[in-house]
Amino acid sequence: MPKPKNESMAPRRAALYIRVSTEEQARKGYSLPAQKEDLEEYAHKNGYAIAGYYIDEGKSARKKYTKRKEFMRMLEDVKAGKIDVILFIKLDRWFRSVADYYKIQEILDAHNVAWKTTQEHYDTETTNGRLYINIRLSVAQDESDRDSDRIKFVFDSKVARGEVISGSLPMGLMIQDKHVVPDPETADIVREFFRHYKEHGTINGAMTYIRETYGIILWDPSARKMLHNPLYKGMYRDNPNYCEPLIPPEEFDAIQKLLERRSIRQNESGRVYIFAGLLKCQECGQKMTGSHSTDKKCERKFYRCRNATIYHRCTHRRQMGENKLEKWLLLNLPLELDRWETEWNIATSKVKHPKVDRAAIQRKMDRLKDLYVNELITMEQYREDWAKYSAQLQEAQETEPTPPPDFRSLRELLQYELPNIYPTLTPEQHRDLWRSVIQEICLDGDNIPRVIFRE
Repeated sequence: MPKPKNESMAPRRAALYIRVSTEEQARKGYSLPAQKEDLEEYAHKNGYAIAGYYIDEGKSARKKYTKRKEFMRMLEDVKAGKIDVILFIKLDRWFRSVADYYKIQEILDAHNVAWKTTQEHYDTETTNGRLYINIRLSVAQDESDRDSDRIKFVFDSKVARGEVISGSLPMGLMIQDKHVVPDPETADIVREFFRHYKEHGTINGAMTYIRETYGIILWDPSARKMLHNPLYKGMYRDNPNYCEPLIPPEEFDAIQKLLERRSIRQNESGRVYIFAGLLKCQECGQKMTGSHSTDKKCERKFYRCRNATIYHRCTHRRQMGENKLEKWLLLNLPLELDRWETEWNIATSKVKHPKVDRAAIQRKMDRLKDLYVNELITMEQYREDWAKYSAQLQEAQETEPTPPPDFRSLRELLQYELPNIYPTLTPEQHRDLWRSVIQEICLDGDNIPRVIFRE
């Protein structure tokens, strides 16, 4: 059904899509400012109202479109009916994959959204035009694949010759004459780290040994990566003789088996920390981790700040028992909810939201259409006023107060439902329940909790 004549007079809403990959940042005509200026000029010349800017910086067209954050945001606005046309400078800013192009084209067609390039001409209305687009995308994809193959061939050749292709190396290794060699200042420290882990089988113990012996602090994630890095046995990619081994290959392989056995044993323990990932040390801002101790009577789980107990960089040395925290939450969560609601009401009351009569603005826009249809104003006046009123509506929408959380439902859950269902749940269900309600639990130096709820 054709649109009514007065509605068709509204300027089309254009989304300006800009993409530049890292290697294209400096190219003339591909920089972000250059693309933005070109698209804005095109939109103004053709009477489009700019609905928004969608800028993906440092993103390659070879990447899956779902990895482009701004592109996905634009698709959501397409589905929400906020966009009539999408502008970008060239087809290669859009896609280099034929398959991805047709997936997105289906979405655009379903919502009657067109697209245009400012520096190229394409016709999507005819069979020949669509064929031409398909050919161009196929050529662009082929060129991209060829570039990738050439780069891969060069890198493979360098790796086969033992040459460095990255400037980032782990501790104990360094670059000399384009080759990886042991670093005389830290190589022995790495060897001692591996030796200690092989003899004692504990990463924390090896980290503590290195800290106390050499004064070097290894963080848990980087220490684990070191133990798994095959570069230490001289292997990189498919070249087992890439560089001089820092750790003998047979010793490195034995350590991998030890890591695997300990990982399996840890998973088979079935130990569940119901507050894992929720506790944060208020003193240093780091996540608190779960640990346990076992005596003849029972097993005790607790949480501690590793930044304090292991690295000695925080003053929060007190442990929080899991049972103690669980009882505190069941007793005090309704009070914490009251505190959150009070703080939320105070914070929102201080924010002044301008009173905008959206209905009045919409009436002005309707009258504006009538004035133009009756030839009482020019097209230029119509576009100028329409853009002004559209901006006012957009501003009103952005400044509307945020709706409050559903305090009532959450309070009913915590006061009436939770006490009845909690005893029937498994530890895994306890963990999932707390994560669904709580975003974070901050513990100060005296282990006094402060709950931050999920909104």
